[in-house]
Amino acid sequence: MRPLKHLLIGLIVTLTGSAPLLAAELQTGFLGIKWGTSISELAHFAKISERNDVSYYVDPQKSYTLFEIDIPGVIYGFYEGKFFAAYVNVETIDLFNQLKNQLNQKYGSPRTTLDVIKDQKIYNWKYQDTKIKLKLYEKERIMKLGFYNTSLSKRVNKAQREAFPQPRQPAFPLNERRLKDAIDVMGF
Repeated sequence: MRPLKHLLIGLIVTLTGSAPLLAAELQTGFLGIKWGTSISELAHFAKISERNDVSYYVDPQKSYTLFEIDIPGVIYGFYEGKFFAAYVNVETIDLFNQLKNQLNQKYGSPRTTLDVIKDQKIYNWKYQDTKIKLKLYEKERIMKLGFYNTSLSKRVNKAQREAFPQPRQPAFPLNERRLKDAIDVMGF
């Protein structure tokens, strides 16, 4: 009976001890890479795309586990060569739900944003200087999880808005697409 009791105590300590470790890590970085790390320090990373001062990389030498869940891979975002974000493509709704449940347990209830026009649902958590977003694009069945260093991602967002300004569309007159969206929202 005593070995079983020791096993259970060890299991409880291990499970409750892993949540603070990930939380503490998010404060300084993601999966062992500190926020702001230069890409030059990660020579084994492979670039997969680039747009202006933002580049995206993968680590082909690593397999990933997040919240004790195997995940397919991580894409690392770098702005002006500094690590600011990590993205996980979520391949199944089961994985999406597992990740959402784990995030709820570790960081509490999320702030939820619904975009009816884009048929998009975004769950947002914040832990110190890290923003976590779990996104579901219902129409396309695309799901992704993102971790962002808040101070660096603000600089990225500002630079992106300046480089790619969004044209303002007047509310009226409604073009054919916007009229259809308005009708869909009203339920006609």
